[in-house]
Amino acid sequence: MIQINNPDRSTWAEICSRPLGSGADQTEAVATILSDVISNGDEALFRLTKQFDGVDLSALEVSTEGAEVDSALEEAMVIAIRNITAFHSAQKEPIVEIETTRGVRCWRKSVGIEKVGLYVPGGTAPLFSTVLMLGIPAQLAGCKEITLCTPPQKDGSIHPAILYAARQAGIDRVFAVGGAQAVAAMAYGTETIPKVDKIFGPGNQWVNAAKQLVAADGVAIDLPAGPTEVALLVDDSANLAFVAADILAQAEHDTVSDVFVVALEGVDTARLEEIVDEQLATLPRRDIARAVVSNARIVTVETLGDGIDLINAYAPEHLIIQTHAPDTWAEQVVNAGSVFIGPWTPESLGDYASGTNHTLPTSGAARSFSGVSLDSFVRKITFQRASEEGLRALGPHVAVMARAEELEGHARAVDFRLSSGSSSAMRTAFVRRNTNETKISVQLNLDGKGRADCQTGLGFFDHMLDQIARHSGIDLTVRCDGDLEVDEHHTIEDTAIAMGEAFSKALGDKRGITRFGFTSPMDDALASVALDLSGRAWLVWDVELKRERVGDVPTEMFSHFFKSFCDGAKANLNVSGRGENEHHMVESIFKSFARALGMAVAKSGDQDVLPTTKGTL
Repeated sequence: MIQINNPDRSTWAEICSRPLGSGADQTEAVATILSDVISNGDEALFRLTKQFDGVDLSALEVSTEGAEVDSALEEAMVIAIRNITAFHSAQKEPIVEIETTRGVRCWRKSVGIEKVGLYVPGGTAPLFSTVLMLGIPAQLAGCKEITLCTPPQKDGSIHPAILYAARQAGIDRVFAVGGAQAVAAMAYGTETIPKVDKIFGPGNQWVNAAKQLVAADGVAIDLPAGPTEVALLVDDSANLAFVAADILAQAEHDTVSDVFVVALEGVDTARLEEIVDEQLATLPRRDIARAVVSNARIVTVETLGDGIDLINAYAPEHLIIQTHAPDTWAEQVVNAGSVFIGPWTPESLGDYASGTNHTLPTSGAARSFSGVSLDSFVRKITFQRASEEGLRALGPHVAVMARAEELEGHARAVDFRLSSGSSSAMRTAFVRRNTNETKISVQLNLDGKGRADCQTGLGFFDHMLDQIARHSGIDLTVRCDGDLEVDEHHTIEDTAIAMGEAFSKALGDKRGITRFGFTSPMDDALASVALDLSGRAWLVWDVELKRERVGDVPTEMFSHFFKSFCDGAKANLNVSGRGENEHHMVESIFKSFARALGMAVAKSGDQDVLPTTKGTL
């Protein structure tokens, strides 16, 4: 190891440089590989795999079916998957809608990138953990197509642990292709490997150079992730055996890995080197690790403040802190991919199972890049909606700013609307309800034309929602992605609650409405529905249904639908029905409800009058 004592700050940049350099030497060769794959597709992949990996493949795609691991590894993966899922699930951002100006509402929504490509190094070790680190957040983000490329083993196969992890992570397709040619295949597509929208994953200098080149060509990548590296900040409270083990944990990856130790004066660095040698002697990958250790730097500094400054200048992929008060010093870290605090937090935890992602920026890129997270797999789209009131409040200011920038067309887009004359406000609402069980959106217009577009995954339920719209004259759009693989209950209940909330929102203070709604026969069936938009939730259900289901809906859920609607809308509803055919009975109830609803929300008389003697509804 290279010992450096109290270097002047003017030399820090040189000390922090990685032995590998920038990878510029690979750029020309990698560009040739990319061009070859673009021109020759699959043929180039077969040829380059034989050239670089020494493998004569018969097929590029590999099935994950049948791949198994031993029970101990299976149990370990279960725990890792649980923790990675928990950590990345917590990164989901709820949609927050704010009113920036009265009548102008804005929000942002995360949408999964549709097609992603994952690169998993195979090289000197089967890094199945990277499959989990990339595949799990891709699934959580809602990416629709997930492609994985990884180098083949010498016999042309892919290590079973990689295939097993891919299956557990829900990855769609796996290909036995590695190196720069794999990046090219995912970036541009071949006859067999689909083109993706964004490429993820670490790799050697060739892979990293390929990612940089395709990024310059407009293909999105996650981050610069080349050869792995670790920095350690230690003082005399550190356990040197732990420090030595952490050094070798990263050194065994690859001969181009980097190790950077910042030690406070008082640390016995000579003894640390002895312990590293002792542990190295029994390490299976000692030849690789020894090459890395020979280039490792141990830099001695006078104070922990100096140590933190030097660490921030190095901007490590991994940082391990073994000092007194390590949490305090960790707070001062501003440039690092992932930080491991205290003597009981080896970097190995983050590599496999703590839950954080191990795909991290290297070579100083931590100054400007974050590690892979759920955010890496989504696009964030902003939305805005203005009412006429909102445009009248904000529009004149927008017109002034547009003309100041000499963009008259922008200003006129506002002016034409403002000069079109006031129209009566439409009574509309949009409600979004997202839970762990359902994702629902409801949009309605009380002054519509009875148009319906309802998609819940339950055909008969959609039919009944269409009846509500058609026979009330209210425009209704419903989208529900619910856990129908579990049961219909959550889909129907949560849709009803969201619809009730939408009606309540659209009605506002309820001035000028009829408030009450009353009856419809359907062949043998007769339903009576009395509705009061009273501001109080209550349901009376006088209907006896003997069938277990009507269509794909359990009959017990019809009363629950109306109860949940009343809860959301704060409405009083009394329903009775009879007949011989229960399909007719249910349909007549929904039609009667629709008629009652249309009557109750209709405008009546003085639009400033609240239809109650209480003064509020």
